[in-house]
Amino acid sequence: MVNFNFFEWIRQGVKQSVLLGVSDAVGHLGTPREGDDVSQRLLAFVQETPAPAALPPVHTTSIAPRRKKLGRSLGDIQATAEKIIQEEE
Repeated sequence: MVNFNFFEWIRQGVKQSVLLGVSDAVGHLGTPREGDDVSQRLLAFVQETPAPAALPPVHTTSIAPRRKKLGRSLGDIQATAEKIIQEEE
């Protein structure tokens, strides 16, 4: 029987992505040489990297959008019941 754990699968995927990202960074920056200031090279690389495109603004309102009614409300049912009772009298 195969035991598939969804969260373990996600963890392994994230771990692999991080390791590949670190590998790419080391490939781009290279390994530090004696007396080399890696932090300055990293800062220069980060400053060269273009900023990601701005995300569209999020429209927040204090009032939630109205939900579509899927059926009769309790008030509708009570009104119908009262009409039926009045008709029977």
